[in-house]
Amino acid sequence: MTPRSPLRSPQSSADNRANVLQGLLIAAIVIGGLYFGQEILLPLAVAILLSFVLTPPLLLLQRIKVPRVLAVAVVVAVAFSILGGLGWLVSREATKLAADLPSYRYTLSEKIRLLRETTAESQVLKKAGEVLEDLEAELEQPETPAAAPAPGTGDAGQGTKPIPVEIRVPEPTGFDFYRSIAGTVLPPLVTAGVILLFVVFILLQREDLRDRLIRLFGASDLQRATATMSEAATRLSHYFLRQVLVNATYGTLIGLALWAIGMPSAIAWGILAMVMRFVPYVGSYIAAALPVLIAAAIDPGWTMVLMVISLYVVGEFTMGQVVEPLVYGRGTGVTPIAVIGSTVFWTWLWGPLGLLIATPMTVCLAVLGRHVDGLRFFDVLLGDQPALSPEQSFYRHTLIGDASDATYQAELALKDKSLLAYLDDVALGGLAYAERDRARGRLEDVQAERIAETVAEILENLDAFEPKRWFSRLRRHIEQAGAENHRDGNSADEPETEDAHVVDPDSLAPGWNEDTPILCIGARSGLDEAAALMLARLLSKRGLGAETLPPSAIAAGNIETLASASAKLVCLSYLGFGGGPVQIRYAVRRLRRILPEGTLIVVAYWIGNGEENTAAKMLDVVQADAYAATLHEAVSICEKAATGDLKPAGRDGNGARSAMPTAPVPPRPKAASKRKAGPAPV
Repeated sequence: MTPRSPLRSPQSSADNRANVLQGLLIAAIVIGGLYFGQEILLPLAVAILLSFVLTPPLLLLQRIKVPRVLAVAVVVAVAFSILGGLGWLVSREATKLAADLPSYRYTLSEKIRLLRETTAESQVLKKAGEVLEDLEAELEQPETPAAAPAPGTGDAGQGTKPIPVEIRVPEPTGFDFYRSIAGTVLPPLVTAGVILLFVVFILLQREDLRDRLIRLFGASDLQRATATMSEAATRLSHYFLRQVLVNATYGTLIGLALWAIGMPSAIAWGILAMVMRFVPYVGSYIAAALPVLIAAAIDPGWTMVLMVISLYVVGEFTMGQVVEPLVYGRGTGVTPIAVIGSTVFWTWLWGPLGLLIATPMTVCLAVLGRHVDGLRFFDVLLGDQPALSPEQSFYRHTLIGDASDATYQAELALKDKSLLAYLDDVALGGLAYAERDRARGRLEDVQAERIAETVAEILENLDAFEPKRWFSRLRRHIEQAGAENHRDGNSADEPETEDAHVVDPDSLAPGWNEDTPILCIGARSGLDEAAALMLARLLSKRGLGAETLPPSAIAAGNIETLASASAKLVCLSYLGFGGGPVQIRYAVRRLRRILPEGTLIVVAYWIGNGEENTAAKMLDVVQADAYAATLHEAVSICEKAATGDLKPAGRDGNGARSAMPTAPVPPRPKAASKRKAGPAPV
């Protein structure tokens, strides 16, 4: 058993606790600063978001040689004119609606009365109402009066009545009237003025502000920081502009549809729908509450109410599921739970205005987290990309023995790639993480055996799995029907996958028709055995019988049992060097002395670290017949050996390789070279 080194020393544990406390302290300071500084930070945040929206038209004006100051003035004037016009339309429609509300009172009262009568007819509600009335009567019963005090013992003023006190508010003067109006109107005007001022200066000093941010976050790598800031600013500008256009289109369509069905103040409802759609998931339905209530008030029936509800539901579904994926591509780039959590946070922090800017702020932080190293944690917390790579996820599932979830993830991946590619890219990568943990003493032998058992269970679950490939099923149906003319064209045919290839039994060399002509042996641990099991399953699917043996099969006390084996090829599986190439060479020599003459020995060292040029060195050192670094290469070598295209290398009496040429090692597939080595998850 490999000696296990402690995961953390006392000093490292103390450092980690200090880092956690320091992070919590910084977070508390930042949140406190955001809360207490909202009078300045809120207008600044709104101004930054508006500047992202206004940057594309500003750059367009600058491309046609409009001076910067004039371009900023034009863009800001047009933007705030549009906002002011929308506010004026909303106020006008709201005033008109308030004047018409008394005329809707009778219809609304009739609907309320009808609903009350309908619910009153329900026996369940009637019985519940009777019980509540009895409880209310019981609670309202007066307490038993206490005994009257003896004459002369009561208070002197007990029989006197209290003197009523009346408070009168003086009539407001003209100054009080104007002061109340100013107290209501001036704060929004001041906030709008501050936002306008910030927007103008941000647009005028855009280049200078970007240079300062680059100096602040990336002075050591100016080229990377410049490219990162430029790309992040471009993406954010395009996203916010598209969001404004999509929401404006949605509000326009809602307003036109409400006007077409006869709803009053359709313009106001369209603007409300546009604004509230900045609130994710529930904003559109919140905006639909008032139009539904007004429809119930003006229509004696329920037709208009159902039409309004259907309009908002269909409109939101169409925009969210059809239009936005086409406009945004893969969406906002943040997870739904992150959007909801950020909405709650910014609403709690900054009120209703924070509710409107929650989604843009979240997207902004997620994009910056993908491009700025110091803010990488925002991408992990908010981004929609998986937190773990497929290899790390595979390792995590096998580490805890969760074969069902790992099988589900594999089935999803197999819809886009073959089983050979999945095992090569994902499963071997996950086992490589496990091997690194085992080499560092963080993975015990018991855990390695559990990983091997989980991998075996996953392979059994995937044994009968066939992805839904409709073109392949159609082709098989056509072939069975005998429609040869349809098979000749390649327009509707799907190319054969790697998993569908089977070696022709007639092409096998002598001795390869046995049940198990190939032995896949895990050389050192259960992890090596798991990789060998993957290779054996792939070979079995190709029509080549293969058997998996544990590391104990090549131990000193058991290796003699292989002398009677009828295998034509033995593949040693390694996930790491362990004792180095010399130890692998000794294992090959022992097998060479035990195995029958002519048996091929292949060393499969699943590197996955971009070491494509080590094949020749490995062949020279370990003195094997062939070397494989991926499952693709191992399967190809076994197929060539089965068809007689790979011969054992000649050797002299001392076991050294002679000058007899051997078959070239198959090239490493590009898909397998994408796997990168990284720190194993704890």
